[in-house]
Amino acid sequence: MGAPVLTHSVEVPRIPVGQWFESTINWLRANLGFVFDLIGEVIGASVDFLSVLLTAPSATFLTLIAAAVVTKGLLEGRGRRATAVLWGAFLLLYLAELLFGAAAAVIGSMPAPLFVWAMELFGAEYVYPPLVLALLLLTALAVAVFATKAPRRQRYTAIGAVAALLAVLTLHFVVGVQIDLITLLLLAALAWVVSGWRLALFSVLGFLLIVSMDKWQDAMSSLALILVATVVAVVVAVPIGVLAAYSNKLSGVLKPVLDFMQTLPAFVYLIPAIFFFGIGQVPGVIATVIFAMPPGVRLTELGIRQVDKELVEAGEAFGAPDLQILRQIQLPLALTTIMAGINQVIMLSLSMVVIAGMVGAGGLGNVVYSGIARSDMPLGFEGGIAVVVLAIYLDRLTGAVTRYSPALRAQKAQAG
Repeated sequence: MGAPVLTHSVEVPRIPVGQWFESTINWLRANLGFVFDLIGEVIGASVDFLSVLLTAPSATFLTLIAAAVVTKGLLEGRGRRATAVLWGAFLLLYLAELLFGAAAAVIGSMPAPLFVWAMELFGAEYVYPPLVLALLLLTALAVAVFATKAPRRQRYTAIGAVAALLAVLTLHFVVGVQIDLITLLLLAALAWVVSGWRLALFSVLGFLLIVSMDKWQDAMSSLALILVATVVAVVVAVPIGVLAAYSNKLSGVLKPVLDFMQTLPAFVYLIPAIFFFGIGQVPGVIATVIFAMPPGVRLTELGIRQVDKELVEAGEAFGAPDLQILRQIQLPLALTTIMAGINQVIMLSLSMVVIAGMVGAGGLGNVVYSGIARSDMPLGFEGGIAVVVLAIYLDRLTGAVTRYSPALRAQKAQAG
């Protein structure tokens, strides 16, 4: 007996989900295009600024970084007023220079021997007014550290910042050491301070390997993209996680949304990003932010909820408002868990870098994608090795930051 023949079939109507999605994107683009253009400009400028800072920083940028380090020490002590006055004066003078060329006019009226020796030493053809203003700011801040009788640690920090700036300027502009090696040493020094000599040694060896493969520019471009995406993701994820920890209803609504975001294929995030922001770094950053944000939300909520309720009740008993309890009790004690979330955000951002290379984000993702497209095994392998080195560095660096949390320091104090 033969198999029965089906004469009737149930027709399932087709739901035009794709067309609805496209219509929504077009409506948003038509009505809120200026918002997306502004977001794109800000993100693009941030990535470009960090890329230049990591690959070809000017003497002015380096001086302002040293000034920021000294400023941090002043803000921790009794020099807040002096800091505000000095930075305010610098911003006013810089604005006057941009609008009227005031600083250039003052410098031009001064005796030439004051600047000729520096121009000859650093091989400069002219005096750059913003650099002069930045050096004056750094000098004033360093003097303020000693004038306000800051603690010894802050004075040593100021001396170290000035000495490091002089060493970098001398090595690059006088000795002629390429900026890649100087940036490498600064990143290794950061690893030494935060984690220890083992990560510093790995950083030197790993980054030297990247330089030897001629992938340093691409690696720093990827690092800039990761840093911008991480900052945006953390700024969005941490407040949402805090709100979810305070509201069970919001937490219940967020869980399926976060599940959906984590299970959606990474390539899909590129589709709306391209429609809104075109081709380039910006859609790569936006897609990376959306892809990497869920762990930050989940672990922030988890960290806040795990804080001992007795400590929160003690703060309430002393009359502390909710914001003060959050800022001084819950967030410090949840820092270890929150940093684990940030670590996951960074790792997911790094994994998205290669995919973002498909839409012109540049960096190591473009190197790996070019190697695949051309069937160029050496090119793709070198890009992959550079990604691995960068991933290990960022993972160990962010993982070591958790040892500064109050909870871990209290545990070590009890154990010791």
